[in-house]
Amino acid sequence: MLSESGIRQLFERRYVPANCHLLGDSGYPCKPWLLTPYLQPRQGPQLNYNRAHKTTRAVVERGIGQLKRRFHVLHGEVRLRPEKVSKLIIACAILHNICKVRQIAEPLEDGDEDGDNDEDGGEEDIHIPQGNLAQSGLPYRANFTNLHFRDADGAGAADGNGV
Repeated sequence: MLSESGIRQLFERRYVPANCHLLGDSGYPCKPWLLTPYLQPRQGPQLNYNRAHKTTRAVVERGIGQLKRRFHVLHGEVRLRPEKVSKLIIACAILHNICKVRQIAEPLEDGDEDGDNDEDGGEEDIHIPQGNLAQSGLPYRANFTNLHFRDADGAGAADGNGV
């Protein structure tokens, strides 16, 4: 899906500022704009990076889960043109935020129906070869990790320049 998306083209053609990133699981190739976890992180910056990556992705996944619980139309395949799907998702997000402000509880369901829950760290199970190192984001990720996660307690990410 990402390989054919407009967002990929925006990043690849550098229409998105260099300091903006997407987070992906290890099923995606690492790119300078698509940060993925280390498959076998070393102690220190790599482990700190992976912890922050997992925590940030979990927040995003919880948000998506909240939207899916509140708006069942988002659970499965949405059979609309991409322009309409975008409007549908924006409308759901706006309505969700209104519900949160007015403290309207989310509907209760018996777990995640579509099995999309990736909060258990399962991203480490998939490995897709990264291809040509020069074309990958591995050197970028290494520099990013050393710049923002070099502190033993992960405080490098708290300086305002983190993920």
